[in-house]
Amino acid sequence: MSSVTFVASVAVLLVASAIIFPSDGITEDILAAICSQTQNQETCEAILESDPRTGSADLPLLSLISLELLSKQADENHSSFVQFRENSTDLDLKRTFGNCVKGYSDVQGKIKVALELSRKRQYKRINELGQMIKLAYSCENGLPSNSPTSGITETMLLTSQTAVYVNQFLITYFG
Repeated sequence: MSSVTFVASVAVLLVASAIIFPSDGITEDILAAICSQTQNQETCEAILESDPRTGSADLPLLSLISLELLSKQADENHSSFVQFRENSTDLDLKRTFGNCVKGYSDVQGKIKVALELSRKRQYKRINELGQMIKLAYSCENGLPSNSPTSGITETMLLTSQTAVYVNQFLITYFG
């Protein structure tokens, strides 16, 4: 059985169980099904559970939560790169940080669009979240290996993956 078939089977079983045995919120099984697809399941679950609404959320609210957390992380990264750019005396590094600032500005706009689509429950149209992952990689790859940005980049990558897989789960769930 391919991994896609397996994931689809698990998703169908989880959906069926959620319909047959409704709960007051997102179950650990649903979080596990979503987060097992990410680079780090435990971190994904911790990211989602960092919002107190997750425990009582339904799936549409979980989409909004994941996107709000992504927006918050993008805002923090943007602010950090602005500071790095302003504090850098190396012109090449200043330019690279500037490129990251521009990239994160673009990402902030895309996240706002995704949030609006999520509010309208148009999950299939939320298709630019993968670009957040590419941005974080390209920004970090343009920096020296001793750059102080690796931690915030990793957090952005994991938060992006979390939002991607939450919304992919909703596409499967709602068809």
